[in-house]
Amino acid sequence: MTFSSTSSEFSYSHSYLLDKSHFSETFDESTSSIRTLKDYSKGLIFFGLGAILLVVTEVSAYASWFIIGLGVVEGLSVRFAKPWWLARQMLSKAANTELTLHIDDLGIRTDSFYVKSEMQWTEMLKIEKTQQGWLLYSKTQRSYLSGRCLSEEAEQYIQAKASIVNC
Repeated sequence: MTFSSTSSEFSYSHSYLLDKSHFSETFDESTSSIRTLKDYSKGLIFFGLGAILLVVTEVSAYASWFIIGLGVVEGLSVRFAKPWWLARQMLSKAANTELTLHIDDLGIRTDSFYVKSEMQWTEMLKIEKTQQGWLLYSKTQRSYLSGRCLSEEAEQYIQAKASIVNC
């Protein structure tokens, strides 16, 4: 971890592991835990369409049951979104690799063997404080930045940037 600051320059770097606890925190802080009927709508549509095809039409029963099965799988993917998402992240190439975070006057960069990302302060539309970190929004992406990998000075710097960006 390095930190340097002068009157106009800020630079912070920190390396951490993209492990299960990091991915779990990212999911918890960046998604809503409240499920509504709208979240299940695609699964309900598949289920209903498959049921209609099975009962009303002469379409093969196998095709109808396949569509019903898709509806059930879609509903389960909503119900078990976190374990499903965590499993996909832990199977990715980036899992359990070291990532280096860089924060400076231009923006926030992350670098690892498999992941390279950059968000410039000028491109950010909104910076939102969560219980454990920060959600960063631009036109093309939404990113989560964990507070456990930030120094107090970096937290203060992001808070100052948030007050400018969110105006």
